[in-house]
Amino acid sequence: MIRTTFGAVTEELAAGVLVVRLSGEIDIATTEFAAEAIRAAIAPPARKVLIDVSAVTFCSSAGLGNLVEARQLAGQRGIDLALVGVGRPVDRPLTITGLGREFRIFASVDDALQQDGSA
Repeated sequence: MIRTTFGAVTEELAAGVLVVRLSGEIDIATTEFAAEAIRAAIAPPARKVLIDVSAVTFCSSAGLGNLVEARQLAGQRGIDLALVGVGRPVDRPLTITGLGREFRIFASVDDALQQDGSA
C-alpha cells in the first residue's frame, strides 16, 4: 500500500480574499482532494485566490492539472488567481512544461497582497 501525505487548508484573509495552503505530495492519489479545495475557494464571493504551494514536496502532472484547472476556473469566474511560495517541487514541472509563464507568481502571500494593494 502506498501512502502519500497531503493537506489543504483554506483561509479568508479579508473579504473576498482567500488563500489555499497546499502541503505534501500532489499526485494521482491526492489530486482530487487538491481539486476540491481549489474549486471550493474559486467561487463567489471570492475576488482573489492565492494558492500557496510553499509546503508542497512533490507535484506530478496531475498536480499541474489542478493548477491549470484553477487558472481556467478563475478566468471563467472573473477571480484573480496567483501562486505563492513556488519552490523547486512546483517550479521545476512548471518550468519544464512552460506553464510557469501562465501564472502570476509571488514569493509569499504578503508579497502578493502588497503588490496588488489588497493588504
